[in-house]
Amino acid sequence: MGKKFEVGDRVKRSGVEGPVGSVSKVRVETVRTTLKENKEGIEEPGVTVTVLWDNGTTSHFVPEGLEKA
Repeated sequence: MGKKFEVGDRVKRSGVEGPVGSVSKVRVETVRTTLKENKEGIEEPGVTVTVLWDNGTTSHFVPEGLEKA
C-alpha cells in the first residue's frame, strides 16, 4: 500500500484535471489471509478509499488512483 490517506484528506484523481473532494472512509480488507502470492510472497490487504466530491457525489478508488490536493 504505497499511498496513505486518512479521513478528511483533500484529494483529486491522479494525473487528470477534475473535481476535488474529501476522503470520507478508508476500508482495509482483512477478512482472511489471501491464498494468492505475489512476487514478494504475500499479497497486501485490499484497500479502497471512499471520496465525497465537492459536487455531492461519492466514488470509490484504490489509493493509486488518487493524490492529495
